[in-house]
Amino acid sequence: MDIAKKLQEYDEAFDFYMDRGRLPETLPQGDVLGGFLSQTINDNPQLESQDPLWKDVLKEETMKFIEAMLKIFQPIEQQHKQEKNLILTFSYGSIEKKREMWGKVMQTVKSEYKPEQVNIDGYVEQMKTQNTETVLASFVKDWNKACDERKERLEKATVERNRKRWELHVKERGLADYNMLKNIEETVYSYPALAEIIRIMGREQPKRDDELDDTVRKYLPILPTSPKPAVEIEEITIGNSLRHMMPIETAIMSDNQTEALFYLKYATQRLQLFANKPKEESHMKIEEQKELKPRYEKGPIIVSVDTSGSMSSKPIELAKCLLLQLLKMAKKQKRKCYLITFSVRAKYMDLSKHGSWARLNKFLGDFFTGGTDGEEMLNAALKMLHTENFAMADVLIISDFYFEEPLKETRIKMNREHDKGTRFYGLQIDSDSRFYNDVLDKIWKVQIKNSLFSG
Repeated sequence: MDIAKKLQEYDEAFDFYMDRGRLPETLPQGDVLGGFLSQTINDNPQLESQDPLWKDVLKEETMKFIEAMLKIFQPIEQQHKQEKNLILTFSYGSIEKKREMWGKVMQTVKSEYKPEQVNIDGYVEQMKTQNTETVLASFVKDWNKACDERKERLEKATVERNRKRWELHVKERGLADYNMLKNIEETVYSYPALAEIIRIMGREQPKRDDELDDTVRKYLPILPTSPKPAVEIEEITIGNSLRHMMPIETAIMSDNQTEALFYLKYATQRLQLFANKPKEESHMKIEEQKELKPRYEKGPIIVSVDTSGSMSSKPIELAKCLLLQLLKMAKKQKRKCYLITFSVRAKYMDLSKHGSWARLNKFLGDFFTGGTDGEEMLNAALKMLHTENFAMADVLIISDFYFEEPLKETRIKMNREHDKGTRFYGLQIDSDSRFYNDVLDKIWKVQIKNSLFSG
């Protein structure tokens, strides 16, 4: 079972149910966890009228419970799969193969099912008086149905066994989680710079065009060059080009007595012409100009957070607030989000995976030692830009930027990605460093307010 894939399905099903009041058709009929999800939403009708943050809290807790259930379901799923393979092999086997497998089949059915679920002894009695193949076909049909029902029954029992404890946990933690998210939201939007980062990284502003420098080559129409002076005439030829005919032909045309001769010579291409007619050539004009090209409306996000010693305490708490808001926005827009933390060495976390909020605190709390290797951090981001899921992502660097400018080779790589559509942004916290002012597309600089993060 691919738990990550299943979680994604239930995540989307949660939003679908909130919008339309029903589960999507992508979930199979009678899906146990789908039923749990819909019941959970139905048991909380106040979500529609409450602060949207309550929905985020419930969804996060619901996804945690579903993830835990999926892990418990794995042995049930494995046993179900093995039994289904046994049923399939027995069903399509020859009569000789069925006789060979009969002992194992009887042992499996008798150990897993009550007689009222699969009455295998009754089928044995029927085979004494009826066609064996017909009886076995009915037996396989009942066994197959009972196998599916057993899986569903075990999964439902697992959910019910853990539901009450989960509901109690949500009641105890729900208000605390809501207050935490509310506090984070208020913190972010108390800093205009952070609110603008959310807007820019989310590409929530009206559709815009970014100007890119392009070299545009324009080809002018084919035109003759200026005629050469008479002294450069080298020979005479014949044809019907009026532009290059000799003066004597003009004299013939202007005389009434010889005018007919002129038209005859013209029609038969016998007019006398200068042989060095102007060379026809095109001119290529190269000019630099700004050409408007649209950027993608939405796209993946890469965030690099400095976790060196200078960023400990309040700076990283502010960075964490921004990260959670970016993560919330990315989840809402179904966008991938990738976190790189860097101090001495870069470390990575895919924020697109479920349970990211819970893992983020631990992930960011493991560092804050040593200095900063900005070069490794940039190369880690550039490496991600070359992957399928994060091509043309926007990159945000959160740091005090007390490290050297990138090497020339790194700047070249950044420019290449910039030409493809990537933008490099920075959030500079409690610092007056100017090293990256000319490196990134935009840097927001903030000083942490003393009134925040107290206590």
